[in-house]
Amino acid sequence: MPPTSPRNLLLHLTGLLTLGITSVKSLTITDDPTAVQNHTFDYIIVGGGTAGLTIANRLTEDKQTTVLVIEAGSDLRNDTRTTDPGLFAAADYTDISWSYATTNQTVGGQQKVIDAGKVLGGSSAINGMQWTRGTVGQYDALEELGNEGWNFKTMQKYMKKAENFHIPNANQTSFGVGFDATAHGKNGKIGTGFPNPYPCPSCKLWDALVNSTAQTYPGIRADNKIDQCDGDPRGVARCSYSITPGSSDGTTQNIRSSSVHGYIYSLAPEERPNLSILTGHLATKIVWKTKTQLEPPTIKVVEGRTNESLLQFVNNIFLKNTTTSKPPSPEGVAFEALTSSSQSFVAQVAKEVIVTSGAIGSPKFLELSGIGDRRILESFNIPVVVDLPSIGTNLQDQAGVVFAFNATENLRGGPPGHAPAAGAAAFVTLPQLIGADAAVDYVQSLQSTIKDRAGSLVSSGNAVSEKGMEKILAIQARQIGQEDAPVAEFVYLFVPGSTPLLGSSSWILIPQYRGTVHIASSDPRVPPAVNPNYLTEAQDFSLLVNVSMVQRRLWSPPEVKQFAGTELLPGAGVQTDEDHVNYVTNNYAAIIHPIGSLPMLPQDMGGSVDSKLRVYGVQGVRVADASVLPIQISAHLSSTVYGIAEKAADLIRSV
Repeated sequence: MPPTSPRNLLLHLTGLLTLGITSVKSLTITDDPTAVQNHTFDYIIVGGGTAGLTIANRLTEDKQTTVLVIEAGSDLRNDTRTTDPGLFAAADYTDISWSYATTNQTVGGQQKVIDAGKVLGGSSAINGMQWTRGTVGQYDALEELGNEGWNFKTMQKYMKKAENFHIPNANQTSFGVGFDATAHGKNGKIGTGFPNPYPCPSCKLWDALVNSTAQTYPGIRADNKIDQCDGDPRGVARCSYSITPGSSDGTTQNIRSSSVHGYIYSLAPEERPNLSILTGHLATKIVWKTKTQLEPPTIKVVEGRTNESLLQFVNNIFLKNTTTSKPPSPEGVAFEALTSSSQSFVAQVAKEVIVTSGAIGSPKFLELSGIGDRRILESFNIPVVVDLPSIGTNLQDQAGVVFAFNATENLRGGPPGHAPAAGAAAFVTLPQLIGADAAVDYVQSLQSTIKDRAGSLVSSGNAVSEKGMEKILAIQARQIGQEDAPVAEFVYLFVPGSTPLLGSSSWILIPQYRGTVHIASSDPRVPPAVNPNYLTEAQDFSLLVNVSMVQRRLWSPPEVKQFAGTELLPGAGVQTDEDHVNYVTNNYAAIIHPIGSLPMLPQDMGGSVDSKLRVYGVQGVRVADASVLPIQISAHLSSTVYGIAEKAADLIRSV
């Protein structure tokens, strides 16, 4: 049923007339819309994923604060795909992922798929679980870009607040696990650490690949003192994860620690009667309050003292200075069952709508709500609430390639899985990847083209402010050059099973290209048009070709080849530079670390939200997820997103 049907209009009007209905009386996770329809909540959170559930937990620590979370996915607490870390690389997640298909990409001409969790817990319930953070300089750049209070010191505090780190035992450290306890939190909701018991014989593969990485990149850090969460991830080290490690005797297994397990399932119902979570329903738009103008003051006419000209003068002064409309503010949020659009519902909001649907979903929701580029909204007959062209621009996702092999008998046996597929990861700098002299030329090329590239990004609609983009590109060039931030990551994997596989997934970390995500219809069920523009900048493409060529060298030493059987990808036929160019062109993949599509920047620099995460041009709407990061980081995203969410909760509570 279309949103403008008489039935839906009646439902909407009914919702507007029922403000103040008593909210739900106990912690509720339900797929029944009548449990929340026409109820009023202090906050409505759109998206029950990594950030959304974190914020919901923190806000409802205050028993007087009521929160509704609307999540399109289901509550799958007993589904092993969302609990067993060992299933990540082997399980089929298609029914619990949004599986966003991009537009046909300029490089390669193909669609790519960006997964995002369509399940309570969001992407934290289906991701690869690697627990890393960017460099100090990358977080400090957030403040340099105009966001006061967003820097490494503050973000590290909030990232640690989310974390419950399990210090490795002697058995784990004997296999090369390293850590810095000061880089981790101890009292948070998200379990982190290393698999226990530590998986072997795959541990021998990690040893061999760490040694091979050290040989390939002379001088790279390869000792057990590296902690990829301390602000300097450079080097090669064993991976830590968002898991709760199992017991050493095997009586308990490693368990994925997602936002829903850490922040929601850990609660007893009586703890949070002020928290309601609606699953299986798609938030379709914000319902806005009717615009009202202030009335001019009443002037009492006293005979002989007040004349018509005085009354007109006062009214004119008032109209000139005070009768502009207030910024739009939300009345509530409309939602429908994910499986049916036959009926629309509305829940009312007293304070704020908090959008946490990720770098693809959040811009879509705002545009459907009338916030975005006027030209796009009007093309789909969506009433324009705020003309904010930055919505959906500045999208950034990394691109990578895979090497894969059949495993030899040397990797058979050992304890059951229940451990993540990735065992070690290398964060590599530009001079290490392409050599010192080539790195100087590369950085000079970046620096000399900043103005032209910024202008091109704006003229193509992938950014809206040349000033803002010039500053961002200059910061990225500095990070790659002077700060020596990692530009590529190599993740080493082993997938056990009846036909065990091993390999490496490797990608560029700081892309120069930018893309967009915009609605493709006014129908909320139609996926958005996602165009990351992967590898359209020559520097990025050449860097990924180098990454591809280096992987062949990493898998060549005899101590590594003893574990690797038949090469499946890219195949023995890929040998020359041209072969690798073709392999990258036709086989690169989305790494699924999308950010930046609602950038936290000053508005005149292309921002969609301010440093308090408030959407420009409206009141009572914030965004708190990876979409607000204006610039990529050399890391996996989950730890950073938890940090954003923890900080967001404090910002909201400080009002």
